[in-house]
Amino acid sequence: MAQCPAGIPSAGNPACIPPDRSNSPYYQPGSGAQSGPTGDWQRRWGAFALDHEVGLGSAKNMKSKRSAEKAAMTVCQSKGGRNCKIALTYSNQCGVIIEGDRGHNVAAAESVERAIELGSAICERADSNCQVYYSDCSQAEFVE
Repeated sequence: MAQCPAGIPSAGNPACIPPDRSNSPYYQPGSGAQSGPTGDWQRRWGAFALDHEVGLGSAKNMKSKRSAEKAAMTVCQSKGGRNCKIALTYSNQCGVIIEGDRGHNVAAAESVERAIELGSAICERADSNCQVYYSDCSQAEFVE
């Protein structure tokens, strides 16, 4: 079962869609009554930047794709990375890096567990000794 941010029901809602969105299984059109705080769910971004010499730079909970990628690159470069490249950018999800004997791959999904499943399946088709190298999440944030 998905682990949704506070205020978003997860039962029957694996994508953690806020209940005020029309594609949410909890959406009630025309209810009119507000029960709880008013505001908006805002997208949050994360990114991984890799340099095979120095490792990883990551960013999470950023307000834009660009800011997430820039922050991840800055962290990677601050470690001495000269060949940092964005390996994954994700929004309102979790991302993982799976490393095997011959390289790495990345995956994103609604939960860390699902991202690990996806990334491991990719790795195991072409590599061996596949293990999680890094994982992190950036979930939507409710802003009043």
